[in-house]
Amino acid sequence: MVPTPEDAASADWPALVSRALGSSADVRSEVLRVQHWVVNAFVAERLRHGRILLAGDAAHAIPPAGGLGMNAGVADVHNLCWKLAGVLRGWAGPGLLETYETERQPVAHRTLRQAVTNAQLMFQAQNRGHDQLQTGEAAPAQIELPWSDQYFAQLGLVLGVTYHSDAVLTDDSTPPESSDTGTDYIPTAKPGHRMPHLWLTRDRSTLDTFGEGFTLLTADPAHWEQHSTAPWPLHIETLPDEHTDLCGLSRHGALLIRPDGHIGACWPDRPPSDSTLRHALTTITRSTPT
Repeated sequence: MVPTPEDAASADWPALVSRALGSSADVRSEVLRVQHWVVNAFVAERLRHGRILLAGDAAHAIPPAGGLGMNAGVADVHNLCWKLAGVLRGWAGPGLLETYETERQPVAHRTLRQAVTNAQLMFQAQNRGHDQLQTGEAAPAQIELPWSDQYFAQLGLVLGVTYHSDAVLTDDSTPPESSDTGTDYIPTAKPGHRMPHLWLTRDRSTLDTFGEGFTLLTADPAHWEQHSTAPWPLHIETLPDEHTDLCGLSRHGALLIRPDGHIGACWPDRPPSDSTLRHALTTITRSTPT
């Protein structure tokens, strides 16, 4: 990969190919066609206009360095599909769709910044390698740190995303955490974050329970099962006692997981009232209480 020469019409393309292959490569190339490709880097000003919703490449053009664009696009749809389903099936209000842009646009900007940084790091490494070839200096056996760590460690952008919107219930006394965690992924069971993997049984993870509606994780399912949750799709999963401390829960507490796997609400102890769970679902889905 090389930048297009300023005078592309008269550029010596075979020489560019030979230089890219390295000074030791005895290869003569015949260039039949040159195709120029422009690296775009932008995020749409809006992800929703009326009945039009943008996702993937229509919502953000991410440079390919680091392979972040596809992950961001899939996560867009993952965030949007359950909200559309709720509105179309009647258990969510139209206002829920407003949280799509609120949650995903900041992630797109974070991803774009990291991809641009990756591209800059990549070209810096290429230029150092080219200079070493020109001077006869021996190239390192492997790409030096920290460049490779920064380039490949992207779990924070994929699994560490934090959502702040009306579709996440938080304690008003606790300021929201910054979602710009860099490239590191630190599992946490706080509202807005993606629920981490924990073993529920020997061969069944918390991640296996998400997707078909809402999920309530608690070590005391009998106490929560008496709460009415119609018309919202919700099922209750037993959280082993050994995981309650990790999730910041007492035995009677619970986590409400959205269909996309992000934590929508947390009750460290037993619910304040019999309507607590119903009120949370009503608030998250922007639906009309019944």
